[in-house]
Amino acid sequence: MEDFKVLGIAPFIPAKDFELSKRFYLDLGFGIVAAINNAVLLQLEGYGFWLQDYYIDDWANNCMLCLYVEDLNAWHQRLNSMDWKNTYVSPAKILTGPHEQEGALMMQVADPSGVLWHIRQNA
Repeated sequence: MEDFKVLGIAPFIPAKDFELSKRFYLDLGFGIVAAINNAVLLQLEGYGFWLQDYYIDDWANNCMLCLYVEDLNAWHQRLNSMDWKNTYVSPAKILTGPHEQEGALMMQVADPSGVLWHIRQNA
């Protein structure tokens, strides 16, 4: 039998302003591990996604990702320390602080293109 081991999966997400979105993710702690003409592969601790210099409003407004973390309170502090109003454009913002939902602690943020992130610490 052949070995069909999966080594990862990396979705493409949209960027309305590619340079601003790239800076946002670098500020969050992601690093660029690969780049092509219109996209960069961003990773944090081996997990990541392709940020694409391409934008469709409906796509961005319906795009959601979930980041599973060990310590949500540490992430909340990190996110609160970022200068959201002066550095990033709307709709980038912290949407909710830590709260319990579906048996876990979670919070939501939106990136500069409106991509919704669920940051989640399992109980």
